[in-house]
Amino acid sequence: MKAIKVPTGHFFRAVIFVFVLVTCPQLWGQAKQKKIMTVKDYDLWSTLSPGQLSGNGNWSSYALNYYNRNSNADTLFVQHNSSRKKYSFPGAKDGKFNGESDFACIVKDSLIVQNLKSGKTFSAPCNTDFNFSADHKFLAIFTLQSGKKFKLEIRNGQGMIIREIPDINNYIFDPEKNGIAYCFEKDNAYGVEIIQFKNTIEVTKVIEDYEVPLLGLVWKNNTIAFNEDKISDSRLHSFNISKNRLSTMDPKTTAGYPNGMKVSNPKYQKMILSTDGKSVFFWLKEKPTASDAIDPAAVQIWNSKDRLLFDFRKYKGDYRLNSKMAIWSVEGNKVQQITDREYPLGFLSADYKHAFIYDPAAYEPNTNQSQPFDLYVQDLDTGKRKLVIAHRTGDFLPLGSPDGNFLFYTKSKQCWVYNVSKDSHTIITEGLSESFFHEDYNMPIEAPSYGIGGWTKNNEIILYDKYDLWSISLDGTVKKRLTKGREMQKSYRIKVFNSDPYFSLTESKKHFLDLNKGFLLQTSNRETGQSGLSYWNLKNGMKDLVWENKKIDEIKKADNKDIYLYTDQSFELSPRLMVFNHKSTEIIQSNPHQKNFYWGRNEPIEFQVNGVKAKGFLCYPPDFKAGLKYPMVVHIYERQFSYMNEYVNPSLLTEDGFNVTNVINNGYFVLYPDMVYDYGNLAESVTKSVLSAVDEVIKKGDVDSSRVGLIGHSFGGYETDLIITQTSRFATAVAGSAWTDLVSSYLYVSGSRRQPDFYRAEENQLRIGKSLFEDMHSYLKNSPVLLAPNVETPLLGWVGENDRHIHSLQSMEFYLAMRRLEKEHTLLVYPNEGHEMGTEENAEDLNVRILQWFNRYLKNGKHQDWMNADFKR
Repeated sequence: MKAIKVPTGHFFRAVIFVFVLVTCPQLWGQAKQKKIMTVKDYDLWSTLSPGQLSGNGNWSSYALNYYNRNSNADTLFVQHNSSRKKYSFPGAKDGKFNGESDFACIVKDSLIVQNLKSGKTFSAPCNTDFNFSADHKFLAIFTLQSGKKFKLEIRNGQGMIIREIPDINNYIFDPEKNGIAYCFEKDNAYGVEIIQFKNTIEVTKVIEDYEVPLLGLVWKNNTIAFNEDKISDSRLHSFNISKNRLSTMDPKTTAGYPNGMKVSNPKYQKMILSTDGKSVFFWLKEKPTASDAIDPAAVQIWNSKDRLLFDFRKYKGDYRLNSKMAIWSVEGNKVQQITDREYPLGFLSADYKHAFIYDPAAYEPNTNQSQPFDLYVQDLDTGKRKLVIAHRTGDFLPLGSPDGNFLFYTKSKQCWVYNVSKDSHTIITEGLSESFFHEDYNMPIEAPSYGIGGWTKNNEIILYDKYDLWSISLDGTVKKRLTKGREMQKSYRIKVFNSDPYFSLTESKKHFLDLNKGFLLQTSNRETGQSGLSYWNLKNGMKDLVWENKKIDEIKKADNKDIYLYTDQSFELSPRLMVFNHKSTEIIQSNPHQKNFYWGRNEPIEFQVNGVKAKGFLCYPPDFKAGLKYPMVVHIYERQFSYMNEYVNPSLLTEDGFNVTNVINNGYFVLYPDMVYDYGNLAESVTKSVLSAVDEVIKKGDVDSSRVGLIGHSFGGYETDLIITQTSRFATAVAGSAWTDLVSSYLYVSGSRRQPDFYRAEENQLRIGKSLFEDMHSYLKNSPVLLAPNVETPLLGWVGENDRHIHSLQSMEFYLAMRRLEKEHTLLVYPNEGHEMGTEENAEDLNVRILQWFNRYLKNGKHQDWMNADFKR
């Protein structure tokens, strides 16, 4: 159940589309007469994309996008949450509120500004970007001109232009929306200016009549920084806005600047400013030597002890030559290099006093998916380094606290905190019986952690177990469970709306949680599929706001009030946009025309696999009639029960060729079973899981046991090929982009080219748990290609010829095995496609052929010409 890429629609058809809906008597005069949906009806369906809430939560924005081909009615809407007053903007994008007074969006090459109070609009040229000032008084509009330069217009609340600046090379908005900094060109000279939005527009000249272009603008608090567009000897500039003071770092004269290095192009790695503006973090590039380059014509020397594969170095380059992080101390005008060839990667503490550096390939050659490394802390005042964590493994980088004093990490199935100033490590989960690592993890590797909710100012960290939030002091002495989810099998997760504009892989988050104020929680029950919203604070504890047998997601918050926007949906309920303000109110129900058509339903199922309870769900055809026997398609992957409350628009454009709504509309049941895995024995455990689920459905009496098909893609394709070597229960099967030979796939380099695919079998989906050479028997007995003589099921396979995620040769191997054994098999190979269909034409072709295949073998349908031997397209 993968998402399809959504092509944008065209502006002009929106009006026609609305007109058709209003004037078509078939939809209105016969609204109560449901009909069976056809492919021609699919273009009616849209996807709902939540936008924003206005500052005080009175207005909501959202978009309806029509992603079936030839349906070009994409429209952006703004609606008042109480009065239901609505404005529509066909073909629009990038909608933004200006408090409660205005809404603006870009339509083609124009900015449309809608006054929400008077109803009046005005438009202005705009094809790039815009923003309102924080005080709501000004509007900044950028338009791309010829020569890749921008024109800036500043307009007042009446839409009148009060300042116009042409020939801007690059710009940046103040993250707080109180101004704009921009680099400009004038008379073959260059400069930088700052516009600040106060009672009036204030313009500050930072630098002018400069000899080279300026670029790479960054803005934080009271400081902007930028550098020069030069190949070498590029200087950095830092400007203190309140002091009106410009400082310059010149590589030729600044103390500590490393020899043989140049400032990297900021187009690829932007500078970082410390909160107080006293430090500028920038990137340095080494000048490559002849020995660093790989001669494509020379003999390739592959040494088994190489840290990185030759293929990776050839296509990705030597990672040690990547740009290095450095710090420019502005007041002392000195530079200190932070990362280097020995430790080429790093991230900063939130107080910018320390950097944590490491070598991601320290333990290469490495057979695991994760990259073990040694983590060092570097004091950015003294430059001294020391080892913090040896042989670090885990599912995430260590996380810094918002004050820069602590580091959170996991090790040996415990949660740890490192105190930077004391250079001490504390196990903070020691003594607790609850696990903070995935309890039901089903791969042969150490389970990942549930993660953290955040940090508090009271030296506490909020940890997650499977269900609950825990407040644990950073010295590990106080451990308190904040929620009571385990008793109800209800999981709580914090929803943080404080978007930190400075957070990146290099910078730590600056946001603290306030237990007194509390926070919104997303809630869910994985056993039932229910979900909702709750609010927790220290004084009142938990208060449930929303709890439904639906999927609740895509939550937004008004800036100034505790008003929330969210979507809910179920298999039968098309996504609705809801606003919560003391109670939930519907803003828009997408696809209201669904009521005119028969629609399917689904229900959960439970079954046993070797004494273990498993779950799944069963989807009914829309025109289901009790007493009849229907064909069924079983869709397999891993655990799929979590998809039970997802609404699926009918479409022939899904990238893996399968759309459940399309399939049930054609008279099929569809079953989604969860799997129970036995490491090293998937052939047996996967087959038992699927057959146990199928048997549970057959007991209901609605499915014809002789007309059951099987389908899977990727790992699901592997499972499909494997199952049909173990049983002949299925009338037909479809396998896409499948592994078939665990020996050749084990000895294959992944699409990233970084490492061999050893990990996929040893610790990942294939679940062998040991290397090929420790347990070759398990590799052989779980390889469909070696078990092909057992296949009696007609099989359709498909693959993208350029697939490197699971190499297309895997599907071709199975095809050749079936050919040699004279088995019934057709393989579809799509040129220029990868692991999924990337073009609408091929996606539709695949969807149609798969359904034709099932119709042929499960409904005794037409034998299509393309199914014949020696068919020529």
